[in-house]
Amino acid sequence: MLQVDLLWVYAIGAMFATASATQLKRETKILGNAYLAALLFYLGVIFVPEAIWLLWSFPHWETMHVWTSLGEIPTAYVTAFIAGDFLLAVVGFWVAAKLIRSGRSYAAHIQWIAGYFAFFFVLVHGWDGTGWQRFTWDPTVTEMPWEPGRTMWVSFAMSNVALTLYAMAIPTLVPMIAGGYIWLKRGHILAGLEEGKASQLAVKGIVIYLLGVFVALLMAVLATGISLYFSKYSGQVGMLLGIIATIALSYAAALRKGGILQRVISRGFNLA
Repeated sequence: MLQVDLLWVYAIGAMFATASATQLKRETKILGNAYLAALLFYLGVIFVPEAIWLLWSFPHWETMHVWTSLGEIPTAYVTAFIAGDFLLAVVGFWVAAKLIRSGRSYAAHIQWIAGYFAFFFVLVHGWDGTGWQRFTWDPTVTEMPWEPGRTMWVSFAMSNVALTLYAMAIPTLVPMIAGGYIWLKRGHILAGLEEGKASQLAVKGIVIYLLGVFVALLMAVLATGISLYFSKYSGQVGMLLGIIATIALSYAAALRKGGILQRVISRGFNLA
């Protein structure tokens, strides 16, 4: 979905930077290196073409049902979002790289977690509490446009949109997982670890990335629940309250300095 892709690519950019953290510390330029080039290549060859494919095949779903056909979508809108994918990914990479080079590696990792939290929150909550309904509605199957309250529930799992997403999962995820492992392993070797230990830590790092994404999803679900509850009494303010409450609870439980998340990330990525 175009709206959430902007948040997703920020997280992806931060992931590329943290996976190459050791190497980035040795680079002379933050934005003039092979790791940023790899990010742009990934976006240009895989991520953005997939987004265009989804937009062309399912314009209603890809725009979160704001529009129902390609002819309705303003050209400027599509252009801005495609350009935004590249821009926000570079921003995510740059912010994380700056934090890494200034000795704040944990804060760099928070960037991709925050990006995924925002991504999942918009996907689940949306801007009006119906994000999950919009996500689970495929008009090419139902032959009806989406309206508030409509959802395909579990039958969405076998919809045309879902089957397309399954097919896209391999080219989307495998390069990130394989590339992340290679970069992490090389970084650990550069840091002085022997190859076997470096490989083990690289695998652990990939597992932490996956767990971090899952934690971000849980945070988004919690924020959605709180937002919907408060929205009954305070309208759109409820969404803000849900986000603030979730961030506060997450910080107290895990995100704070010395908390469980920092310990896991520090050990898993061999942070100094």
